[in-house]
Amino acid sequence: MIICAGCGEKYIGETMRPLRRRLDEHRRALANPSSYPSESFSRHRTLKHTTEPPPAFTVRVLHRHSTRTLERRIMEAREIRRHEPEINTREELREVLRLIA
Repeated sequence: MIICAGCGEKYIGETMRPLRRRLDEHRRALANPSSYPSESFSRHRTLKHTTEPPPAFTVRVLHRHSTRTLERRIMEAREIRRHEPEINTREELREVLRLIA
């Protein structure tokens, strides 16, 4: 789970790639939203933090060591339902929640 230090809103996502690499992508989207128009963090920056520098964020790992994609996606859907993150887009939410609906 990623928590925006500027406003406290949350984002939940899964990745098989190294966490640092994925977080760097989110940082770039926050720093330069026009270059990443489909990213949740670009949208968040554009809607919530337009006149200030890109906000920092904190990271809380909810689950580890899951190598199977379906298992990670189901865990992601459960955490999304549990935490109701504000930064995830509606499309992301709809797609993941279909797995557990």
